[in-house]
Parts: sequence; C-alpha cells; structure tokens
Amino acid sequence: MTSPTPLHGIELLDCAQANAKLGLPIATKQCGYGNDIRAFTNELQKAGSDIGLHISSLNDLLLEGKTMERERDFSPESPGRI
Repeated sequence: MTSPTPLHGIELLDCAQANAKLGLPIATKQCGYGNDIRAFTNELQKAGSDIGLHISSLNDLLLEGKTMERERDFSPESPGRI
C-alpha cells in the first residue's frame, strides 16, 4: 500500500526494504515520495545513518544477497575452511 505522506526513520527503512526487489521508482512511490527519487534516497540514507547503517543505495536493503554472502563466508562446508 502506498503511503499518503513521505515516510521517515524506521518506517521508511521497513517500507523500502519490503519494496526493494520492485526497484527504485516503485519503492520511492510506495514510501510516499512520488517520483522524487532524490528526496527518497537522501531520506533513506539519513534513516540508515540514524540507526548506524550505511546505506548507499536501495540494493543495500536486499536481504537475499546478504544472506547468501553470509552463508558463503561462514558455512563450515566452504572450501578452504578448517
């Protein structure tokens, strides 16, 4: 559901993460920023910074890639690991 007003803080992070797979233009609209991608990106970076996360783009919120990367790094079956 599209927010009628621009979201901020943790609400923005939650909305952006939920819509990240759909792409930047759709996430921007869903989070209440219409077509203003610049304002959305700036507020997203601010919201991340406020809780200690560095967010350079919407892709930073995609969990699947992060999960696969963690599994590769920490899997006991990984080649070269003892």
